[in-house]
Amino acid sequence: MRLAIAQMEIIPGDVEKNLNTGFKLINDAIDNECDLVLLPEVWTTGFLFKKLKELSKTTPDVLKDIKEISNKITVCGSYVVDDNTSFDKVFNKFFAIKDGKILFEYTKTMLFGVTGEDKYFTKGKINQKNVFLLNDITFGVSICYELRFPEFFRKAAFNGAVVHLHPAIWPINRLEHWLTLTKARSIENQVYLLCSNGVGVSGKWELAGNSIIYDPWGEILQNANSHTTIKYINIDSNTIEKARNNLPSLKDSMRFFK
Repeated sequence: MRLAIAQMEIIPGDVEKNLNTGFKLINDAIDNECDLVLLPEVWTTGFLFKKLKELSKTTPDVLKDIKEISNKITVCGSYVVDDNTSFDKVFNKFFAIKDGKILFEYTKTMLFGVTGEDKYFTKGKINQKNVFLLNDITFGVSICYELRFPEFFRKAAFNGAVVHLHPAIWPINRLEHWLTLTKARSIENQVYLLCSNGVGVSGKWELAGNSIIYDPWGEILQNANSHTTIKYINIDSNTIEKARNNLPSLKDSMRFFK
């Protein structure tokens, strides 16, 4: 299976510009015969907090446009979605879209209170499913701040994930944390880890870029560094099996903690 991570500058509130950038990257992935592409967290809207409710109204049309090309590729990323039970809150939802349908959805659970996410977003349920099956391969999912909570990755691995998808908008002042924690999550769960981050300046945050792909040994296979770009990987099930058999830490963990 051929997979891609897309890294892009996300302009808060400028849905049209973000869509133009994102769709160029999606089409690049299609041209390179990818089965799946991962875009960053809330890539169509960014975190323009005071207008999130308004911006959430654009998401249904965005999803409709993505569904129209999803017969060629599975498109993954997160979006601002209206919480119609709340006067002022929205959801941060991950969607995997394939063949004109939402194959899987996941709502961000851990909200980053330091920037005020908890004031504007409704959190997902802690017991929600965070894995989905595509072409007989199980994918795990988490979003941005959840990188700091290894339980989300372990839960996915215990439920069969061999590839883990992690969209984010992560700032450059915590780049070392990003690089350290992504590497650790890959090693400890023995998965291919695909992380898609924003780049450039998004509102008041300079973003870290460094969208990255690790193999199950924690080796870096691709790094997007600091540019709007797309990176590719062909995953190999033999590499996963070899890593888990030669150093069975995940299997040993499952004996005691699953």
